[in-house]
Amino acid sequence: MFFIATLRTGPFLIPIFTHHPPSPCNIVIVTLSNQTNRTLTATVRIDQVIWPPQPVYPPSPFVVLYPPNPFTLPPDTAGGFAVPVFTPIPITDATATAAGDPRALIVTVSGDVEESGDKILVSVTGGFSSDGSSLDTSEPTMFFRHEDFVVVDDDHHHHHHDESSS
Repeated sequence: MFFIATLRTGPFLIPIFTHHPPSPCNIVIVTLSNQTNRTLTATVRIDQVIWPPQPVYPPSPFVVLYPPNPFTLPPDTAGGFAVPVFTPIPITDATATAAGDPRALIVTVSGDVEESGDKILVSVTGGFSSDGSSLDTSEPTMFFRHEDFVVVDDDHHHHHHDESSS
């Protein structure tokens, strides 16, 4: 019997610069590892929210930064991918305010994942990359360990719906 769960980070702000040394935050990296003895699959998506400078409301819609993508990991393997999150806009363009707008990301992973970590383990990190794939400077506020994810859907509980809904 297969159970599919969904784990998600809360929305987290992307700082414009890393804390130390200050470098532009331009990448988020998702790492997946399968330390079991079976092949597992998980689907990852990343949504981005951009808040206009003023006012905060009305809310902004989610923009899919990284569309849902399935990853298959054989036993005892790890993998990951890097996503550019921000391209600075030249200051010479007076209408371009996007560079200073607060941005937030939400990372969602579904499939062979569970809170206990018995299946695929997921972590997210981010910061500055000069080559678009590796981190030169990591930003601590963009780091989510597997246990920092929240379970948003778990098929274990679905058969209880009939009793509770009336």
